[in-house]
Amino acid sequence: MLPRIIPSLQERATNEEISSLNWRLLRRSLYSLLAMAMLIGASSYAHAQPPVDSLAERITQNLNDTVRINVLNKLAASFMYTNPDTAIVLSSHALAISKINKWEVGVAQSKGQLGSINYLKGDYTKALKYYHAALSISKGLGKSSDSNTAIAGKIGAARRFGNIGSVYYSRGNYPQALDYYFKSIKIFEEMKQSWGIALSLGNIGGVYYSQEDYGKALEYFFRALKLDRELNRLNGISANLGNIANIFKNQGAYSLSLKYYFEALNLDEEQGNLNATAITLGNIGIVYRELGDSARSASASGEDLARTSLYPTALDYYFKALGMAKSLGDKNSVAINLGSIGSLYIDLGEYNKSEEYLQNGLILSKQIGAKSYLKHHYQFLSHLYHKTQRPAQAFDAYKLYIIYRDSMDNEANTKAQTRTEMKYEYEKAELLKEQEEKDVRRLASEARSRRDNLQYSVVLICLLVIGVVVAMLGRLSLPVRMAEGIIFFSFLILFEFLLVLADPYIEEWSGGAPGFKLLFNAGIAAFIFPLHSFFEVRLKGRLVKE
Repeated sequence: MLPRIIPSLQERATNEEISSLNWRLLRRSLYSLLAMAMLIGASSYAHAQPPVDSLAERITQNLNDTVRINVLNKLAASFMYTNPDTAIVLSSHALAISKINKWEVGVAQSKGQLGSINYLKGDYTKALKYYHAALSISKGLGKSSDSNTAIAGKIGAARRFGNIGSVYYSRGNYPQALDYYFKSIKIFEEMKQSWGIALSLGNIGGVYYSQEDYGKALEYFFRALKLDRELNRLNGISANLGNIANIFKNQGAYSLSLKYYFEALNLDEEQGNLNATAITLGNIGIVYRELGDSARSASASGEDLARTSLYPTALDYYFKALGMAKSLGDKNSVAINLGSIGSLYIDLGEYNKSEEYLQNGLILSKQIGAKSYLKHHYQFLSHLYHKTQRPAQAFDAYKLYIIYRDSMDNEANTKAQTRTEMKYEYEKAELLKEQEEKDVRRLASEARSRRDNLQYSVVLICLLVIGVVVAMLGRLSLPVRMAEGIIFFSFLILFEFLLVLADPYIEEWSGGAPGFKLLFNAGIAAFIFPLHSFFEVRLKGRLVKE
């Protein structure tokens, strides 16, 4: 299974180029690049054409620098699979303009994109350099006082954690990959970004798949697939369909595996996702290869059946995948398909062809530093040397296979991986617990607020009723004592109501100090007293008839 990311070709602009950038010259160079890109091949350009046409048209408009940077980065993304040379130049220009304008969000985006391009080229060292630079900037942006900038920074950091995890995954360092994937999903969960959660779930499932923990891998893949279907995220759906198919293939459920692969292939082709299409074609080839192995071992005539039917079908899919991967510049896919073709030629008895493809795959795998690919290539070479009566070379290749296998699958790696997962689960549980406590406090606060509002309403109604009664009693003649009592009782209720109403504010202003609270209460009483004196004279005149 391959992570689906993207290829590229050139260095970013130098500091001298950045300082002397002129937009007219830049625009002229972009026109040349776009014209070249449109000659790369009808089929691949057809997939990129709609966004490229509209984005290229926008370059001719008078845009502010922020919009221009976004347009350049989107253009680069359109060409990443079809013309990585163009993509890297476009991203480098976006980075240059971002630096001139000191726009950190643009710098982080462009560096992250350059990292992805170099990752797909197989230059993991340079990819990590760009990813870590983008991550550092994004972390700083995540602390910004501006909410939009902070959100962009946090999401950017989550993306870069995932990107870095993919580099370690390709290098066979699974505990490190898992650590970064869990850091990524933690931020996506905090930000409630469902697409990012789905992406991270699929990546985590990929680590468990490579460790052959198929039960846990399926759990993560199906969770990711469910989320992607809810979001109608077609790239994610096809990726997880392919991942699930990989597991069924490894478990020998070939019919079920092909069902998922062809569903993924249809989605990839509909979207024009060439990189994903190449990966799925290669995986379908593996299924037909393994079906051929099963047919050959089933009976004496099975070998003829495999050679005349299933093996050629597998080889056809391998070559389709290889050709597409080469046209895209995807070294990861190229290395895998070279190994698959070389391995199949062993069983077809074409040993010279087998050695040629396996050696080429080995050279490429060494260039990109992919331990998992090296492991399989040495395993295939050992089998080839054994078949061709070269025991010393077979033994040497087998030893290298064991070294790479053990470096990826040792006990320390497994323990580190388990600790990483436990840490993530613990932190997630703590986060959920904290959220539950906040919800409880919020509900309690809402209940108190409802209770207080109800009581305030009752008191107000009482005051209104008392006012109405006093007004009606004005028609009667009451004794002086009774009139004074009614007036005093009315103002006492008003005083208590004002105290209850002001109590939360008094508590906050006074800091809970009794002396200050007493002063505030005395102030309210001083405000009530002249009102009481004023209304007592007038109300007594209405209530007491002499």
